[in-house]
Amino acid sequence: MDDLLSYYSGANVIIACMALEALTHKKIEKDISETILNNLNDHAYWKRFFALRVLEQVAQPPLVGRVLVRLDKTWEEAIPFQILRDFLQRRKEHGEALSFGEQLKALTPERLVEFLVILDKLGEELNAELMKELKEWDRSHVDVSFLEEVGRLWKTEEDVGSPWIEYPRMMETVQQLENQFTAPNPRSVILVGQPGVGKTTIARALGKRLQENGWTIFEASAVELLAGQVFIGQLEERIKDLIHNLSGERKILWVVPNFHDLSWAGSHRYSPTSILDMIFPYLETHQICVLGETQPQAYERLVQRYPRMRTVVETIQIPPLPPEETLALARLWADNHRLTDGSDIISENTLKEAFNLTQQYLGDKAAPGSLLEFLELTYQRLASNNGGTIKTITLDDLLVTLSQITGLPINILDEREGLDLASLRNFFENRVMGQTEAIDCLVERVAMIKAGLTDPNRPAGVFLFAGPTGTGKTEIAKALAEFLFGSVQRMIRLDMSEFQTPDSLIRIFGDDDPLAQKEALVNQIRKQPFSVILLDEFEKAHPSVWDIFLQVFDDGRLTDRKGNLADFRHSIIIMTSNLGGVIPRGASIGFATGSSGFTSSAVSRAIESTFRKEFINRIDRVVVFQPLTRAVMRNILHKELNEVMQRRGLRNRTWAVEWHDSAIDFLLEKGFTTDLGARPLRRAIEQYLLSPLAITIVNHQFPEGDQFLFIRSNGKAIQVEFIDPDAPDEPVEEALPKADSELNLAEIILDARGSGEEVAFLKNIYGQLQEQIEGKEWEEKKARLLAQMSTPGFWDDPGRYKPLGMAEYMDRIETGFETATRLLDRLQRFEEEGKSYSVTLVKQLAHQLYLLERACEGVQKECPQDVFIQIVAGRESATRRDVNNEFARQIGDMYINWAEKRRMRYKILEQKGGNGTLPFSRIIAISGYGAFNILQPETGVHVLEIPGEGSKSFERCKVHVLVVPQPDEPAANEGDALLNQALETLKSIGEEQTLKIVRRYRENPSPLVRDSVRKWRTGRLERVLGGDFDLITSDKE
Repeated sequence: MDDLLSYYSGANVIIACMALEALTHKKIEKDISETILNNLNDHAYWKRFFALRVLEQVAQPPLVGRVLVRLDKTWEEAIPFQILRDFLQRRKEHGEALSFGEQLKALTPERLVEFLVILDKLGEELNAELMKELKEWDRSHVDVSFLEEVGRLWKTEEDVGSPWIEYPRMMETVQQLENQFTAPNPRSVILVGQPGVGKTTIARALGKRLQENGWTIFEASAVELLAGQVFIGQLEERIKDLIHNLSGERKILWVVPNFHDLSWAGSHRYSPTSILDMIFPYLETHQICVLGETQPQAYERLVQRYPRMRTVVETIQIPPLPPEETLALARLWADNHRLTDGSDIISENTLKEAFNLTQQYLGDKAAPGSLLEFLELTYQRLASNNGGTIKTITLDDLLVTLSQITGLPINILDEREGLDLASLRNFFENRVMGQTEAIDCLVERVAMIKAGLTDPNRPAGVFLFAGPTGTGKTEIAKALAEFLFGSVQRMIRLDMSEFQTPDSLIRIFGDDDPLAQKEALVNQIRKQPFSVILLDEFEKAHPSVWDIFLQVFDDGRLTDRKGNLADFRHSIIIMTSNLGGVIPRGASIGFATGSSGFTSSAVSRAIESTFRKEFINRIDRVVVFQPLTRAVMRNILHKELNEVMQRRGLRNRTWAVEWHDSAIDFLLEKGFTTDLGARPLRRAIEQYLLSPLAITIVNHQFPEGDQFLFIRSNGKAIQVEFIDPDAPDEPVEEALPKADSELNLAEIILDARGSGEEVAFLKNIYGQLQEQIEGKEWEEKKARLLAQMSTPGFWDDPGRYKPLGMAEYMDRIETGFETATRLLDRLQRFEEEGKSYSVTLVKQLAHQLYLLERACEGVQKECPQDVFIQIVAGRESATRRDVNNEFARQIGDMYINWAEKRRMRYKILEQKGGNGTLPFSRIIAISGYGAFNILQPETGVHVLEIPGEGSKSFERCKVHVLVVPQPDEPAANEGDALLNQALETLKSIGEEQTLKIVRRYRENPSPLVRDSVRKWRTGRLERVLGGDFDLITSDKE
């Protein structure tokens, strides 16, 4: 028999047919019907004829159903169809009912379509009962495969979700729903309630009951229905198939989360028809049973669009549980989570505190869900951290969980702890400098949040930060997000210049496009309600956008077009604006004048004229950011440079970096602009410092080992000098040690030998400066200057320039003193290591102390700081003009050489004449430590003595030098503004100041320079003209 079956399965049709016929004549003891049925759809039609003959011989009836469910489409063809018809006719004649019987359980909807075609051709005589049977099956059959492809079936109790706690109010609603759906011709139901009231839990409890009574629970949201439906008509076909599989005599409950989403899902620009439009007729005729969940605001919008919805479906409102019932439910939760020894997992007081915390911080969900979810999250966290071992839940445990949910630090959440406001203020001041009012505003707001005194029905804060660009408005918002919520990623930034048209509202409310919906503000807030929202350049948005945010500022909530609610009550909203704060190009940051510059009152007037009063009244505080003063710019630059030095390419190198003031001033000039504030600073650091330094590092163009990096500027670029402190110095002539009284800074700068006596002398000078710079008098003077900035009207007062300039100058001196400290520390390390002092470092320290000493003298006398210097060739002598012009050029170059050696910032503002018609003249602007103090004695006549024919006769050519202080009010940044200021200042000085003779220069017969102001004479003409005239102290007259 096995051989015959193998022939049947073989490829030879004739042998297969003969084998089958042989089987009809054998006595067969085992059941071979499944083997025959498995090959029933063989492509050889006559094999099917003989196969059916064998089945009639060996298979136990009923046989018709077993055969029919195996048939495929090929049986529609003429020969196999006739074979099938004859088979059915024979079975009917033998008394077998033409029925599928139990075989319908294996039928699929796809096979059903094939059967209908075959059965229809059989005629009513053979197909009547079969067609009736199929139709009944079609009305009651649940197509599990299709439903699982579209959504999800709740198959077991575990699929229904995590265990829930039953309470009377909930079970009453469940019983009401069960009665509703098990009644004849049931209506669909929509559960309406806020998130957390228990809508989903009620649906789960109902699903469990209905499953016990043979119901199928199918869950599919609008998003799941849309999934994969790309082409036009696909969605309509899917909904048609879904309705077919949900209607009829099937006991299927369709659970729809966010039921209101059906009202927009599926509609597009070419068709306004939504999924709800497609299923609405079936809801009206009660052909399908739907249990929807939605929120109150969404339901109201739904019935506005579909007024008949109120009568078509049953609406059940689910209100939040009252506090007492919520706590009672929480106690039931605690009973279900007792410790292994049977003791309470949480005390009554802690349970009440948990409820209070959810009311204050987790208001986006209603009771009881907010409290139960909070407790469950704490329980799961403790179980995970302790390897499944649970201890008693304390208030500290709750606060840790709450901190993880909200991002708020525990010291803000815990009422038992205080808040270090000084530390908080320091945190903001390190991030944003020079904006005291803004820092005060945020410190006060954090304190209010900590104390729980903010309005619970509004955002935690609504602020308008106005003022010039680049002054820290965005940076302080980032700092707030980092402090309050743990990360700058918790700041949502909207560029309001992109909201200039009404259709830009999709960026706030979302759109049908999934990407636009994801990036919409309401969706981001629903995802993370504890955020800082930065509305950048708010004034540029369309007025309709202003009105939208007016609603947010008022009640802290916003409902999108689909009815979904976004809760802004835990967010802080910061608007920025440049209204009235645009400093015109050419104005100096922090020092603008009159109506052309910045004033706080102009900002306030601009805001009041732009926004309506009701809008401004809903802002908690308007903060005007002040333009950056020079001192603030310097602090910001130092902060950026400190961060740069922590980058991997620098922090791992044994380099001690010293920043000269000229480099700082150069980067300030390049990194701050009137129209962009501090924004170009990082770009300037990369362009002028890091890029050249990177090339040096990559090309290994630097000495190995421990190095000093002196970074300075010549006014055109950053210059980096590598100094190896351990390298041997050039040999110098031995000299007898000098007593301290014979040493001075000038001599050490010019001719340092690296001796211990020199270092001891420098330590003494350093100590004297330290007493002054770190002394009480200095501190009080600086405090008085800074206090003036907080006085009313200060920023509108033209007299503000002098205190601002002096405060900034004192800051620069303190920074320079820090450099001196590091140089001295390095020299002391030489002493500790028993090494010879580096002459280079001794000179560097002496030079730094010399400049600081002169600068401190200026502060003490309240002298001006920076100067204009004018050099003009004389015309009153009989000396040839070309000689006069050349001497004037030499004197002008002498001051340039001096500025470069003293690391001053200088700029040649004007140079003209010297061509035979006009006398040579040059005007230079110079700034730096002690510039005015050092150069002030240079005002007067400088005389070049040229030997004449007689032994004692000289021709004399003169150069007039005029040194004047730069005004406190800085010039604008326009091209000729500084020159114009210099010319005006120079013109105001009387000629009598230039009549005295300052120095006489003689080159022949032997070099000689005599200074009648400083009272010295020297034969080192080249040293004087090289710029060291201020250091000459020998050969005193």
